[in-house]
Amino acid sequence: MGGEVSPDTITQEAFAARLKSLGAPRCMAIAVSGGRDSVALLRLCADYAKGAGAKLKAFTIDHGLRAGSGDEAMRVRDWCAQAGVAHDILLWKGEKPQSGIQEAARRARYGLLIEAALRAGCEALLTAHTLDDQAETLFMRLARGAGVKGLSSIRERSLVAAGAGAPLLMLRPLLSFSRRAVTSYLQERDQSFLDDPSNDDPHFERVRVRALLAALEEQDLLTGRVLSETAQKLAAAFEHLQAQEDALFVSLGGCFYAWGGVSLDRWDVSAASAGGLARRLLHAVSGAEYAPDEMKSGGAAEQAMSSGAATLSGAAIKRSRGRLWFFREPAALTGRAGVAPAERQPLDAPLLWDGRFILEPPEGFAGLSVGPLGPEAAEFLSGHQTLFQGPSEALSGLPGLYAADRLIGAPALPFMNGLAASKSLAQERYMGGIVRFL
Repeated sequence: MGGEVSPDTITQEAFAARLKSLGAPRCMAIAVSGGRDSVALLRLCADYAKGAGAKLKAFTIDHGLRAGSGDEAMRVRDWCAQAGVAHDILLWKGEKPQSGIQEAARRARYGLLIEAALRAGCEALLTAHTLDDQAETLFMRLARGAGVKGLSSIRERSLVAAGAGAPLLMLRPLLSFSRRAVTSYLQERDQSFLDDPSNDDPHFERVRVRALLAALEEQDLLTGRVLSETAQKLAAAFEHLQAQEDALFVSLGGCFYAWGGVSLDRWDVSAASAGGLARRLLHAVSGAEYAPDEMKSGGAAEQAMSSGAATLSGAAIKRSRGRLWFFREPAALTGRAGVAPAERQPLDAPLLWDGRFILEPPEGFAGLSVGPLGPEAAEFLSGHQTLFQGPSEALSGLPGLYAADRLIGAPALPFMNGLAASKSLAQERYMGGIVRFL
């Protein structure tokens, strides 16, 4: 590349080198909203593809949340045509939530993009996150008191999946370039883009943070580049801590089970990585989107060692038969005060169930559904409990296979001939390598 590349300047050569360093495949999908960052990514990828012989497919999501969104998507289609890139518009269908609309839209957007990219035979999905996005994300997470993992923020390479679907490589090749560089690049090419009015709405946290960081940079107090570099250092620190936690897991005799639980043959409260390990194990078995607090996680493990049991964030810890067990808290699924029982879900296609299992329907069967085994577990497993390695109460939180209202199998328990194929995601969740969007 010939020397250090300035984050405030984008050249085609620097962008191509960045893509190659990220291991860009031959067939890639691009998320193009029409905003400045994504339009710059479109133009840069189009020129890269011509030189590298790569195949591109662009996708735009029409969320249908405001008037004119369809017209905006058509404008993006025109820009893609001018760049010589095939383009599809994806619609977010169905009812929209009354609250948390931005988060719901984000999850729907990624789910649609991932599915469309895989259907098109693409090997990676490219998004237009910039150095400024990295800085803003770090600042917002810092304000929430995030730990090292949260502060390591956005990665240039990651794996994502839509529900129970196959994982897809996600690349963010603009993450080392500033929004200023993006704007200059578009101005030099007289390229239009769309301005989302929400980008100027102070009701949104990111808009307020953006204004604050701009003011700090003007006074030479804090720059986006420094924050981005800090995020990179924190990412390296997080990987080091994770390696220590993995080593502790092995030294404590850690074991994952096909039924979704985890066990240790002892606990070491004095280990520096104990809280982090407990946090990851609770997240692995809970099905929750976010991992619990590290200090609270370590405290829950200590409580289970002293009193025999503890619960936190939808997960349970129990000391039983000389081991410390981590599993899904059954009451979080079967119902308790303030928490309704989980509803059964139809099993007519591969299903991501409770964030913990991928279940596939058996051939030749229809009308099947999946729900927690709940109180029926004991009767259903009568005479077979000795074949189950974990605490008996963990059975209630496992998936049960139903035909009409009759329990006919337990997919996570092979000895019960559950019919449907079952894969526990506990180890995947523990490693944190794949982000799954529902």
